[in-house]
Amino acid sequence: MKSPPVLQAFVLAERIYTDAATGQRIICGTFNQIMATKFPRTTEKLTYAFILLCEVTQRMPFQLRFVSLKDNRIVMQSGIIQVEAKDPCMPVDLVIEIPPLPLAEPGVYSFECWANEHMVGSVRLPVSRVETES
Repeated sequence: MKSPPVLQAFVLAERIYTDAATGQRIICGTFNQIMATKFPRTTEKLTYAFILLCEVTQRMPFQLRFVSLKDNRIVMQSGIIQVEAKDPCMPVDLVIEIPPLPLAEPGVYSFECWANEHMVGSVRLPVSRVETES
């Protein structure tokens, strides 16, 4: 593999739209942590990841993995997405639908971006327990 692509941006959001007139992405309801009152649990709804890669020099398989950093266990992984760019100087953006996530316990998890079986970047996602109000 030539040099791997560079992860330039990674944003988790409740919704991501594409403006029909301009082609611009509209990212709504961003988040960087999950809080829950009980475990194990599964998150309640679909979410989305906006990923921006640069220096894509060839067609390559890309995959998103959600990993528990406690034991390095893969909790969820996307299907393989073929990524390519006509010009390596132009960034490539991806919107990946994330299904409800199974969370066994509080802790730190990570979304890992893999291209050609090389991790090109990751983003941590803390998962915390919160007490309910009585």
